[in-house]
Amino acid sequence: MESFINRREMLKRSGLGCGMLALHSLMAESTAQASAIPSHFPAKAKNVIWLFMHGGPSQMDTFDPKPLLNDLHGKKAPASFHDIQTSFTDVKKQKLLGSDFTFSRCGQSGMEISDGFKYMQRHADDIAVIRSLYHKDFNHNPALWFMNSGHNKGGRPSMGSWLSYGLGSEANNLPGFVVMTDGAMKAGSGVWGNGFLPATHQGTKLSASGPPIPNLEQSMESEKQLKMLNYIRQLDSGTHPELEARIKSYELAFRMQMAAPEALDIANESKATLELYGKNVFSRQCLMARRLVERGVRMVQIYNGCSSGDEWDTHHHNNSRHKKLLRNVDQGCAALLADLKARGMLEDTLVIWCGEFGRTPTTEKSSGRDHNPYGFCGWMAGGGVQGGQVIGATDEIGFRAVEDKVHVHDFHSTILKLMGLDHEALSVRHKGLDLRLTDLHGYHDIYDRLTGRKV
Repeated sequence: MESFINRREMLKRSGLGCGMLALHSLMAESTAQASAIPSHFPAKAKNVIWLFMHGGPSQMDTFDPKPLLNDLHGKKAPASFHDIQTSFTDVKKQKLLGSDFTFSRCGQSGMEISDGFKYMQRHADDIAVIRSLYHKDFNHNPALWFMNSGHNKGGRPSMGSWLSYGLGSEANNLPGFVVMTDGAMKAGSGVWGNGFLPATHQGTKLSASGPPIPNLEQSMESEKQLKMLNYIRQLDSGTHPELEARIKSYELAFRMQMAAPEALDIANESKATLELYGKNVFSRQCLMARRLVERGVRMVQIYNGCSSGDEWDTHHHNNSRHKKLLRNVDQGCAALLADLKARGMLEDTLVIWCGEFGRTPTTEKSSGRDHNPYGFCGWMAGGGVQGGQVIGATDEIGFRAVEDKVHVHDFHSTILKLMGLDHEALSVRHKGLDLRLTDLHGYHDIYDRLTGRKV
């Protein structure tokens, strides 16, 4: 017996077919968004702001004073330095380069901080400085990939993508992972990419000029957009999980049209807050980062030093250039900590400061410093971190990490743990392998030291 359908049913079925055809290419761009997994540990932090000094800041000019290096200025490096060959110079011919910066003991902790950081010196008791970070990638691109994704080659998910995948976003109208830069990255935009994770977890980059989020302007009236989304949802009826996930991403884009302009509009901040941060690009980016995490964005990453003339990659005139570089970020970093603290947000917002490596204690080219991944520094604050402490040490001239060494894998596993995630459990099956941020490493985290627990 023939089966007949009425006109209404025919239109519904035809509509479903057309809807699926129209969305097919869009669905191919990404897979369904993964659901946030339950926390593995009680989380100390719920958001991250990573202040990334692109190019590699000099540890002996910032947070790791080396008096002996100044005493040996202009002399040949010790013999122990000569077993490392760089890709740029013969280190046996290099002479030691002292620092032009003096250091002061700051806060109740007496932490030594460069006098180039006049504002940050007031926050010695809020930050924990790690002087013994290290890895083995001497060149920028592999080092940038390694610091951001735990692997020195492209194609792996970034830290922000892992956090978005593992914890989801607290904001239902903003991305889970937002990125800001002041220019082009040496390693390209892939360093904040999603790798093999669903595309919804890649970093959303804010533009330095023009609209912060491109193509966010409404192309039709809000009511019409909403009707269109509701119609597509009715056609799907929850029977196609991938389509359902993709529809959610379009709904997020629709909500972002309303939420993102407000979140990024710092004009509504008080005069006192604007004066606290200052007027340069980095300071305003720090203020936007606070506004974003305040509204539930899981991670904000700011890459500073990408613009020509302001790179932390100081192969020439290291001391004079660092004076400008420190001044560029000093007020913004300090204001961010003070603002978060005043709002009660520092308790659960983890702030990180570092680059992809440090600099050598020897001179290169015209009074510059070369790359140095063998011992460099960074700091953390908030998110359960006990401030006023220094972890680890480099040798007497600031070249190698020698005490309480913190490999980048350990650094990453510590960040995940502060966020309530077990680095071994946060993995994804890809091409027959269970892959994770820390690969097969990360078993020596510094969580107990950072959080003040007895070791």
